[in-house]
Amino acid sequence: MIAASEPLEFIPRGRQAVEEHPGPTDVKQQNHLSTEHVLLQRMQNVNISASDEHNEFWCVREIFEDFNDNLAGGRVDHCKQEKNEHNNGDDNGNVTEQQRLAAYADVDYMCEYFINSEEELYVKKYTAVWTRGLYDENSIMPRLCFTCETPIKFAFFCSKSFVTASRNTTSAKGRRKIHTEEDEDFTAICLIDQTALRIYCSNGEDFLCNLEFPVSNVWPTINGILLEKVASSAIIQNHAILMPRLFSLAHPLNEICPVLCKSATNVIGYLVESDYNIVYSSENSDLVLLYDNKIGKQFISRLRKATEEEIQYVSAQNETALSGTVGGLQQHSMNRGGGGIGTSTSTVTPKHSTAQLGRSSLGNPNYSAHIGRFLSSAHSLSGAVGSSNRTASPLNHLQSTFGRNSVSMQDIRKVGQAQPSKPIVPEFCLEHIWTESTFGNNREFGEMANRAFIHTDLVGQTYFCYLLPFSCKLQLVRLCNYGTKELQIASKCLSIPAKDAVVLERLRMIAVLDPSGSLILYTGAVLVSKVHVAAAITSSSAGGGGSGDNVTPTPSSTSTGTSTLAGKSPNTSFPRRSSLLPTIQKPTDTTFDEELHLLSPVHPLQPQFPNRKTSNICLSLRDPAGNRLTLVYPACKMYRIELPQFNETKFISRCIGALRRILNREQFMQLIIRWYSARNPPGSRDYSIEQEWKIFRNVLTGLMGCGIAVHESTTNASQSYNADEPKKRRKNEEITEGTNEDWEFMLNKLNDKGCIGGVVLDSHTKMGIEHIAAATTSNVDASACLFNSLPAIFYGFHLLYEDFKLDETMHACLPYLAKFLHQFALDMQLPTYEFHYIMDFASLMHYKTKLCQFTEEHAALMAHKDLLQAPAPSIYKQLEQILKGCNTQEYAFVEGMNEKSRNMLQVVSLIIHGPGKIKQWIRPLDFANSVQSFYPKRPKRFISTIVPRAEQVIEMLINMGITRNDITRLPVALHLIIAECLEHARLSPPIGCSPATYELILRTELVAHALLQNSLPINSANRQEQTSHVDAEDSLSARCPPATNGISHMEAALDDGMDNIDTKLLNLRFPDDMRIAEVRRLLTSSEPVLIDIVQKPGMTDHRFIEEQERQLFAICKRTMALPLGRGMFTLRTSIPTPTELMPIPKLCLSGKEPVKGATIEMQQIELPANMSLWPSFHNGVAAGLKISPHARDVDSTWIVYNKPKGQEDISTEHAGFLMALGLNGHLKTLSFMSIYEYLVKCDEMTSVGLLLGISATHRGTMDNTTTKLLSVHIEALLPTTALELDIPQNIQVASLMGIGLLYQGSAKRHIAEVLLQEVGRPPGPEMENSIERESYALTAGLALGLVTLGLGESPAGLRDLQIPDTLHYYMVGGNKRQLSGSQKEKYKLPSFQVREGDNVNIDVTAPGATLALGLMFFKTNNRAVAEWMNPPNTHYLLDLVRPDLLMLRTIARGLILWSEIRSDAEWLFGQFPSNFKIDLDRPYYWGDKYETNIDYESEAQAWCNVIAGASFCMGLKYAGSENAEAFKTLHKALKTFIGFQSKHVFEFAGYTTVECCLMVILISISLVFAGSGDLEILRIIRYLRSRISFRDRCRVNYNPNVTFGSQMAIHMSLGLLFLGAGRYTIANTPEAVAALICAFFPKFPNHSNDNRYHLQAFRHLYVLAVEPRLFLPRDIDTKKLCLCHISVLEVGSKELRRLPMAPCMLPPLDSLRKVIVDDANYWPVCFEKERNWVQLTKALENSACIDIKKRSGCLSHLEDPDRLKSLFAQTLTTQQYTCWHVEATALERFSNDPFVTSFTDRFLHIDTESITQEELLKIQQLTMLFYNAVIKDKMHVLPIYLTTFNIIQGLQYKPKTNDVWQIKLIDLYMEKYKNPHILITRELMRAQLEKFKVFIENARRSMAVTLREFIGATTFEPSLIGNFTAEDTARLLAVVNYYNLTPNLLNLVDLSGTVNYIRYLYEFKKLNLDVRTINCLIKILLQTNGTNAT
Repeated sequence: MIAASEPLEFIPRGRQAVEEHPGPTDVKQQNHLSTEHVLLQRMQNVNISASDEHNEFWCVREIFEDFNDNLAGGRVDHCKQEKNEHNNGDDNGNVTEQQRLAAYADVDYMCEYFINSEEELYVKKYTAVWTRGLYDENSIMPRLCFTCETPIKFAFFCSKSFVTASRNTTSAKGRRKIHTEEDEDFTAICLIDQTALRIYCSNGEDFLCNLEFPVSNVWPTINGILLEKVASSAIIQNHAILMPRLFSLAHPLNEICPVLCKSATNVIGYLVESDYNIVYSSENSDLVLLYDNKIGKQFISRLRKATEEEIQYVSAQNETALSGTVGGLQQHSMNRGGGGIGTSTSTVTPKHSTAQLGRSSLGNPNYSAHIGRFLSSAHSLSGAVGSSNRTASPLNHLQSTFGRNSVSMQDIRKVGQAQPSKPIVPEFCLEHIWTESTFGNNREFGEMANRAFIHTDLVGQTYFCYLLPFSCKLQLVRLCNYGTKELQIASKCLSIPAKDAVVLERLRMIAVLDPSGSLILYTGAVLVSKVHVAAAITSSSAGGGGSGDNVTPTPSSTSTGTSTLAGKSPNTSFPRRSSLLPTIQKPTDTTFDEELHLLSPVHPLQPQFPNRKTSNICLSLRDPAGNRLTLVYPACKMYRIELPQFNETKFISRCIGALRRILNREQFMQLIIRWYSARNPPGSRDYSIEQEWKIFRNVLTGLMGCGIAVHESTTNASQSYNADEPKKRRKNEEITEGTNEDWEFMLNKLNDKGCIGGVVLDSHTKMGIEHIAAATTSNVDASACLFNSLPAIFYGFHLLYEDFKLDETMHACLPYLAKFLHQFALDMQLPTYEFHYIMDFASLMHYKTKLCQFTEEHAALMAHKDLLQAPAPSIYKQLEQILKGCNTQEYAFVEGMNEKSRNMLQVVSLIIHGPGKIKQWIRPLDFANSVQSFYPKRPKRFISTIVPRAEQVIEMLINMGITRNDITRLPVALHLIIAECLEHARLSPPIGCSPATYELILRTELVAHALLQNSLPINSANRQEQTSHVDAEDSLSARCPPATNGISHMEAALDDGMDNIDTKLLNLRFPDDMRIAEVRRLLTSSEPVLIDIVQKPGMTDHRFIEEQERQLFAICKRTMALPLGRGMFTLRTSIPTPTELMPIPKLCLSGKEPVKGATIEMQQIELPANMSLWPSFHNGVAAGLKISPHARDVDSTWIVYNKPKGQEDISTEHAGFLMALGLNGHLKTLSFMSIYEYLVKCDEMTSVGLLLGISATHRGTMDNTTTKLLSVHIEALLPTTALELDIPQNIQVASLMGIGLLYQGSAKRHIAEVLLQEVGRPPGPEMENSIERESYALTAGLALGLVTLGLGESPAGLRDLQIPDTLHYYMVGGNKRQLSGSQKEKYKLPSFQVREGDNVNIDVTAPGATLALGLMFFKTNNRAVAEWMNPPNTHYLLDLVRPDLLMLRTIARGLILWSEIRSDAEWLFGQFPSNFKIDLDRPYYWGDKYETNIDYESEAQAWCNVIAGASFCMGLKYAGSENAEAFKTLHKALKTFIGFQSKHVFEFAGYTTVECCLMVILISISLVFAGSGDLEILRIIRYLRSRISFRDRCRVNYNPNVTFGSQMAIHMSLGLLFLGAGRYTIANTPEAVAALICAFFPKFPNHSNDNRYHLQAFRHLYVLAVEPRLFLPRDIDTKKLCLCHISVLEVGSKELRRLPMAPCMLPPLDSLRKVIVDDANYWPVCFEKERNWVQLTKALENSACIDIKKRSGCLSHLEDPDRLKSLFAQTLTTQQYTCWHVEATALERFSNDPFVTSFTDRFLHIDTESITQEELLKIQQLTMLFYNAVIKDKMHVLPIYLTTFNIIQGLQYKPKTNDVWQIKLIDLYMEKYKNPHILITRELMRAQLEKFKVFIENARRSMAVTLREFIGATTFEPSLIGNFTAEDTARLLAVVNYYNLTPNLLNLVDLSGTVNYIRYLYEFKKLNLDVRTINCLIKILLQTNGTNAT
């Protein structure tokens, strides 16, 4: 009998929450129903029960968390374990990967490695409560409440596969796959009310699926869930039509499909008959248990995918005829499958089984935020909030779905006449695979099971169990090959008497409630033990159901009245086992306790105690979770008990795991059951390792037939609870009180505190030996079940013993195992084993008495004796042989038993000898028919042979699951060998490997890079870093923390929209000047500008005010252009808070007097209408562009939330805000209804912004919905019969560009044809198309260029359109061609306002056609088309072309001949024809007469435009490259144009032309240096910005031609220079170039409302060309941004090119092969193409930091700009001799690492007053070791140094065998390892080893006589060391161990006659002894023979 924990009264945790919950807010009444529907509803809702109260139900499941730092911990669902066991082939049943790594013995179910907990889903009425955690009075458990509008009928936990499995195949967009981190934490619940199925996930997602029929039951399966339809609704009485009753739902967004059923006779059809009832299904299995009412038998079906043949067969049947019986399944409650999580909940069926009408909605609108808070408080869950998915399953055509709103009763009656619609295609099929056999089981009637589960027993056998309630039997059916396709089911059933049963999956047991009410544990069909449940139920505890406490401990002494178990006879003959408990209760209260002991192995058919009240008989069991379950008693009382685990120590786990590999199933079952009962008797407590081992040893030796008591040197009554004490009790059965014998028993226990574990024996040893001798008897029981396996058990435990030596955490267990094994080695006469254990523990030498007398007859009965014939295996000796390279006996390896031994042997062999000899040193050993042999083997491991040795070792370590922490826990010699091999990889790490690889080699910065590769494309990387390190900096970290005072100043700063610009990044990039503050000043548009003119004498006040306003108007042209620059400057620098509005800084167009401070408004002068309309739009765009694309909470709700409130017309700024969101990709989340609400108001600006934003978001996708949206606004894309819509011109233009963006690069024929026609669209009759036609034609051309971008004439589908010819016609002009297509009818009448004549108007069509050709033939090098673009080379031809079109032709020519664009001045100025002679230097006031036959004006204008166009091409080609030659060339052009004011070119070309070309060149140079913040360009921009068109006496920079367009270009150039606060640059990909041409079209507006030639909204399309290429280094240790040198290797180059100090912009990535951090202060990092390039691209995409690690002894560039301090500190390392005398202060100066300074302070600073000489020497030694670790940047070698130092210090006092082996192995490694030692300092380690050798040599010399006796004796007798102290004995064994001496060596050689040194050498060489051993033997012999031996 075993003891359970004290029963605690169980009250569902959700009950209190529901009582406090208000319930649904509003239960909607069902209105507007037809008469028949009302009648149908009322009949369905008839309730004949007395009470209308809804019953509660709940389910509980186990969750547990791993807090081991080494493992990727996560929540592990216990229901997954059974599946893992079979599918993954793990060794240990319900093993998870983490547990297997935590315990190498694969017996995790024996021991608790996880903090386990529970979660509960409680439902009552409309509310469900989800709680997590076990009850704790001091804690508040997190909980979530969900409320539906109709009562919840079903609730259960969903499997992860149900929510995630089909997501990859579904067509819904916007859902992302759950990634690895979330996989562990993911959980979900499913709620089903009367109308819908709802899924709520832990990551914030939720799904809604409307149900098309009333559901009577739900069955979770491995393939989703099965929904059972209410039987009454599946039948139509007039026509016996078969209706499917069972439906499947594979994913919440999938369709509900009917399930096929394949019977035993292979008949396929729907599950329609009433004869089948589903009993059980599980979310972890594909097996479903059903009951056949016809034959009264259970049968099992497998749920699988339906085949195509089955689907076609059923559909053919439905088309021909519908026949079959009619009926329905009975309803079943939620807990019919006891094994599943969601099914073991309640035996209550909701009363309203038929669905009501109406829909329900989630009662909690803040679900996402709320669930995040809930799950963040539960440790195992992720708080990430995902997107919501709400959908209704489109199950509208299934003929069985009559239900609520589909058809009326009249329609139903007409079904026979109507053509039936085809049903939905089935997805799954239930295939019959087994029917139970009832032969010989005395069942005269068919009985349906009410509970079932799948159970795996302790030896891995799987059973399908189902409970027959009336027969009180639990039937067990054996499943073979469960979890595979070769499943076999036994025909016979095993039967266990039971009235209830639940499966305890974690314990691998079944808890059975037998008919008498006793609780019994079974594993399979084998009885394990009865369970002792302490008295808990008393009369006073009744009626406490409404208490607020969830789980209340009920003490046994709480009864105040009479016991509820009255009537019990006082003269019972059953002993009270509870007297063993520490506290004994009153005799009057013991009735229940005694009755629990009325247990008998004979199970009565009915209770034997009629006089007993039934109130205290357990009725049922429920809610198993882990090792906990609930006992249900009458009156709704429930008690929760906890069953004990198998053990509490890893030691016993490893021992049991070893026995799993040795014993067969029957033997192991007996052992484990005996152990479980012996370990957990009533009254048991927590055990120490020693106590638990003693019980286990007694159990094991007893089963081996060797007797328990004789293996103890003292009386073991202290541990034999169930052996000694119960015997005494049986003699006093009548006694219920304590007796004198009890006291004697306790006193004996207290006195028996002899030697424990046999570790150290003192003077009591002889007394113990005498006691053993007295107790020795021949008590071997050869019939014991484990007797024949005794050699195998001994050998297995010996291998385990050796394996423990390699694990420092198991060293404390070695003495117990050594004593146990030594005794058996004595008994079985195994001298090598005996000597092996004595060498480890010298005290065992005194044990020489055999306790078991084994005879030859005994030996004949034993198996596996051959294992013991070889010498005792030693892991250290084997390692020694590997290091020596000697051929030796192979070391036995049993999988799962001594894996660490095998791993270390293979790793050391690989390091020393390479991959060729890995398998030479080990041999696998298998025990036939062992428990483990029935499990699949682990897959073989492979390593690469073509990579360096260090990488092979890393690969092997990762395959073995060994981490760096595991390596540090190894013995120091192995730690050194492996760490030094890994040091090679640390110094030159492999590129592009996994994070685990870099963790092994201690390169934390490379781990961070590898993790970047797997990170999500969101800003989660930064957020995770923020949580892991509070002060972690990123690209947006502020330079200074925000001030706490100066609120007014802060508010002023916040108004300008650049509040977060002063970042640490910009401070690092530009540390020496104030350029950022200057840029911020230049771009501030929210403050009044200063009006600084002075009132002249005689000027009236009115005139002065007008003058002020004129100056204000001139400056306002500049102010209105500022938002474009600010949008670029602040691009993607903000992540908004979802609960706050996005602030939009105001656009201030007022002025301020500098002296008086008076505000000046423009009131007296005339102003253009709506002057600030488009500037406000740009201001909104600038605010929206601040939002990062990685912001996660920008959804449809938040976007609409930002809509200005209280305005009928949506503000212009919000229109720009929408466009900005689209440019950054956020409008994908905007719902279609919100789009409709925006567009239906017909606001021009809003439509423009929204249409462009949506198009940019879906760029290149050809999205159908967006196409329809845009087509509505483009007349040419509408059908000819469509209604004519009055759409403003600007909306049409924006829609045209949207079409181009949407179909970018697609070459869609219809779109291209329409756009081509629109380029030459004529003006229509009346006023149509006569306004701003240029803008429309240009946009059509640009859109056409986008659609055919870079494709040239390659698309075959476009060739017949002759696009190039048509565009050339539109470019150069010619006679008008006949109209075609949709234009033919519409424009057959000419325009009444615009008279164009017979020729095409190239002033309208030429710009668009030219750029369309350029984009279409981009990078094609098509010479024919390029020649069309050549500038005219004669004056005559020059007169035929408008000068500004030459600029566009030059740009188009550059696009076509892209590869010919160069960055030198020769190319730039060579674009203008050489036969024109332009004298740029001639001043315009020269008096010479010009030649009259030359048109100087045309030449000058042509030259300006051609040079500007060529400059623009250069800017596009070298965009973002910071090319120095391009800068030089463009800078020269810029200076040339700026200086034209005094040249004749300026006079002839005209102010406007020169200004326009100047702006184009300015933008070009800014494109080349985008994001660089170049100071020279900034100065030019500041100069050009200072020009205004207002003449004043003191104003130098008066320029009347500075228009709004000039200011726009200037500030866009400024924004480009500091793009995204220095975080972004411009790309030059084809898509980016096209976007830049659209944005920087070289025709700027004249005033703020000018859209005639180019729509101003297009100016923001540059965002589509933005590229993040910022290399941003960060110190991995401090998490601070830093400076470092980086170099790049470009494609085609062989030399590295040094870039400016990082942070800096990288060149275009496609031009690079390598990026290297080659800074002397930091460890090198290399990103190489085709290896780890994706890590770099991921980091750049996410604007993430590149972590780098600082070298020891180096300071950062901020602390030490000139590296003088670092060089001074590093002088320490130049001379090797300095390591022998180091000052601690030098160490502190060398490194500012906190670890170095703290170690130096605590250990190395010398207080000369209070220090001894010995301590001084020790400090000097420590200083040397520490110095060598620090200066070489190898702090990880310090533990090796210190451990070696401590070992050598300890060896001088009392050496330990393990320590001697470490020094031996280190010494051998130093000797045999041929390569230079890069981890340790060879001299330093040699000095340490030399100390040890001196000590050993001294000990050898002093003990020479004893050693002479030792090598001459046959065995190691205690008499040899009779007078030795423990320290002397340890020294002797150290010498023996170091020199590999063994007894009887002298007897093996012939030393007769004259002997000398040579003779000794000759004789000992015959024994193949080691040189060191021979040398020692000769010294001993020479010394003892009287010769001087040295």
